[in-house]
Amino acid sequence: MRPLIGIPCHSGFREGSGRPIYCNNRVYVHAIEHAGGVPILIPILSDLSMFDTLLPRLDGLLLPGGLDVHPSRYGEEPDPQLGDVTLELDEMELMLAHWALDEDMPVIGICRGIQLLNVALGGTLYQDLPTQYPGSLKHMNIHLPRSQVVHKVYVEAGSRMEKVLGVREFWANSLHHQAVKVAGRGVRVSGHTEDGVAELLEAPDYRFVMAMQCHPEEIYLQEPVCARFFAAFVRACSTDVEDDEEDVVSEHSQMIRSLSWVGRRPINRRWAR
Repeated sequence: MRPLIGIPCHSGFREGSGRPIYCNNRVYVHAIEHAGGVPILIPILSDLSMFDTLLPRLDGLLLPGGLDVHPSRYGEEPDPQLGDVTLELDEMELMLAHWALDEDMPVIGICRGIQLLNVALGGTLYQDLPTQYPGSLKHMNIHLPRSQVVHKVYVEAGSRMEKVLGVREFWANSLHHQAVKVAGRGVRVSGHTEDGVAELLEAPDYRFVMAMQCHPEEIYLQEPVCARFFAAFVRACSTDVEDDEEDVVSEHSQMIRSLSWVGRRPINRRWAR
């Protein structure tokens, strides 16, 4: 069976009618599908206790990009350059992150997701790189296509991320103005740009907790490194035994040729224990 991967939604409005909706970018769904997982979109619920019914059925959690995390979540006052925030989204995603960490469920974070994971583990953020990190590269490139790579990411030697990605550096897109400042408890910054801004994160004390500041879901078809990231995550969600990330690198070409995961080891679902 394929693993079920939860992806939180954000609130928005349908184009044309203006009706309020819960939604997220299709590329997250397709990246998980491409890697062999079954994506499940999670709406924002008023009663968070209702997630007690859903969460035990998930095998993994993807924390996506989105709005800024409110600085009150890491003990700071808002900076004048803080972007849009949604308190109810912060509350829900932090609850999901804490639940997944407590259950040792595989988790990945993307853009906002790397920042939210760091906050969930007690870390802090730069609220605005241009004003709080002098000399930083231009990390917000919203004027470019989302799939446009703009800078290199340098992967730390000996990190789990190096094993998963199979490289020491790669090109990435960049669509953010916030970033990890102080790493959270047990968090290793396992990759950065040439200006020192954190780009990759992992928490070695957990079964599989990894994150990227770039948007790999936008470039996984053109950048094999990003496809390996999703493949490793889905494999971790498919078993309770820590996978050998080197197998992910060697088997990546086979995954590209065939998306079928039928016949692999059955999922040992948590709620059946």
